Parts: sequence; structure tokens; C-alpha cells
Amino acid sequence: MTDRTSGLVLRAMSQEEHVVWRESSERGYAAEIAVSRDLDPDAALAQSAGEFASLLPDGLASPGMHLFTAVVGDEPAGIGWFELRQRASGTSAWIYDIRLDGDRRGQGLGRTLLEALHDAARDLGATSMTLNVFGDNPTAIRLYETSGYTVTAQQMRLEL
Repeated sequence: MTDRTSGLVLRAMSQEEHVVWRESSERGYAAEIAVSRDLDPDAALAQSAGEFASLLPDGLASPGMHLFTAVVGDEPAGIGWFELRQRASGTSAWIYDIRLDGDRRGQGLGRTLLEALHDAARDLGATSMTLNVFGDNPTAIRLYETSGYTVTAQQMRLEL
């Protein structure tokens, strides 16, 4: 799967990349849920590790999971992870993670990576794609909205 203008290609994530990505992602997700779920850092890290262990019990070989490395030229530029799920309406893909490396942000590659994930899911039989985005991530929200995603659920909070 290649985008002709940016040269972004998705390929299966390697075991070495998986080890590095998972450690970093567990920490990053813990920081996000610490805020969104009002957890102390240790509890958030434990919850994050537990969720990853549940979702990816066999690492890259976990059933239904598809983990990709986005590559531009010969250089890794980001990752994408989705799961195929059977729904009443057919096969749907759930994006768990989509991320560009810091030095690749702001170059239009986010949309290209998202579209490459759409193509990969479509190639695997998915007819829809869903995801969750934290409310304090306006850049991602804007990307998803301008890519045609619509809000299907919303959680809100008020500090008293």
C-alpha cells in the first residue's frame, strides 16, 4: 500500500519494532488515561499494561490484530494498529493506534497514514472503520472530522 505523492508505505510491523512500540505506547496511553480517567500515574500504568496484555496476548500474532509500520523511503515514519471485528452490519475495523513520529508531523502524512489504514482494512474485508479520540487532541479530531468520521459517542466532564 503506497501513496504516490508522499511515498508512504504500510508494511507489517517487525518483532523488534513491536517491542519498542509497545513499551512506548503503554507509557503514552497510561499518560492519556491518567488524565481522562482521573487515575494516579501508577494505576494508569497498571491499567494500560493490562489492556495491552488483554488485546495483544500473542503480540504480533494476536488474533484479528493488524499492526503496521508506516515507511517513507527507507525510514520508519509511524505506526498503525487496528482490529477486525464482526458486526451486524459486516466487518468493521477498530483503530487502536495511529501515530507519526514527531519529526514527521505537520507534513500531511497523518491523512496519508489514515487513508493507508482505510485501504488495508478494506483489503481485509472491512466496510467501516471506527476509533476513539481523546477530547484534548484537537489536531486528531480535526483530521478525523475532515476525513469523514462522525461522532458516535461522547463522554464529557466538569470540574467542580
